[in-house]
Amino acid sequence: MVCIVGESNSDRHLNGIKVIKTEKKAEIDCDEAAVIVGKDGDVRVRCALGVIVDGERFSGELPRGVQLITCGISPKNTVCVTSRTDEKITLSLNRTIRTKNGVCEPLEQPVDAVGADEEYDVMAAFAANLLLDK
Repeated sequence: MVCIVGESNSDRHLNGIKVIKTEKKAEIDCDEAAVIVGKDGDVRVRCALGVIVDGERFSGELPRGVQLITCGISPKNTVCVTSRTDEKITLSLNRTIRTKNGVCEPLEQPVDAVGADEEYDVMAAFAANLLLDK
């Protein structure tokens, strides 16, 4: 399951995954949930498989044991864009993450190109798909 908190269109890029959306605030306590924090999202996490955030905006803290996955343009983020053409963008997972059934090693994957305003949504969906082994 993916929980989207705040303004995000990441659900457009999640195929066949159960999604719960809320506009502003949420409290999450589900060890099998991938949590995407969108624009203006305010989330309190007790337990989750992982919390996916915009690496340029996030300044909060998570409980011990909850993995943070940052998305952004910097290669220091967990997920970033490594190349872009008119038709495709290539996303990179820069470090190993724990998934629902094990681990996922660093990788790159091309996806259909989107507008710059949707890049975070695509990166967040990519991360959620990896977390849930989809």
